[in-house]
Amino acid sequence: MRQIVFMFCVLCASTLCAQVRVRDLFESAPDSVFPLLTKNNRLDCLDFMENKMSAKVKNQLNQDSELKTLTDKYLMMQMSGKSRVEMYLMNDSMFCMVRTYLGPGEDSNLSFYTTAWGPLDIPLPHPSVKEFWSEVPEEKQQEALTAQSLLADLPLIGISVQPDSEALIYTLSIVELPEKEKEIAKQYVKPITYKWNGEAFQR
Repeated sequence: MRQIVFMFCVLCASTLCAQVRVRDLFESAPDSVFPLLTKNNRLDCLDFMENKMSAKVKNQLNQDSELKTLTDKYLMMQMSGKSRVEMYLMNDSMFCMVRTYLGPGEDSNLSFYTTAWGPLDIPLPHPSVKEFWSEVPEEKQQEALTAQSLLADLPLIGISVQPDSEALIYTLSIVELPEKEKEIAKQYVKPITYKWNGEAFQR
């Protein structure tokens, strides 16, 4: 009986030790995923962060890259003044990555991977421009339609990870609208939240 209990404890300890952390994924990433960072850059960032130091390194373009946030499930890396990367571990076998490019407005790309860095074909949320708009009063609908039409030509949609609520927040950029249309968009354009249900992100 004691031997069975001992073996059970060993197995439990092994399972706990084997749990994947997002830092392990960041460390093991193929170089092509982070072309601005060498593996030594990534290892230095992890060491600095875990020693409560500023996790800033010089990247391949001799610009600053900084690991801003690191938990067991979530990582946010400011790659440069123009881009950031977020990684969120959804379970022990898969995670998502959000790459965001910072121009006048944010524009993001979402992808999913196995914890062995194999790409996953998972349905991605693709909200239309109209879905970001709350109900507009009748007297302002023409202005709203004009703004929506302008935004639909080349929509810039930013995505941010909310690890505590297991959610993705989608935000429609309105910075490039003419001033008149921008004013109405400020009133009625709202973020969209998608929550992870264990299989997909749903609104």
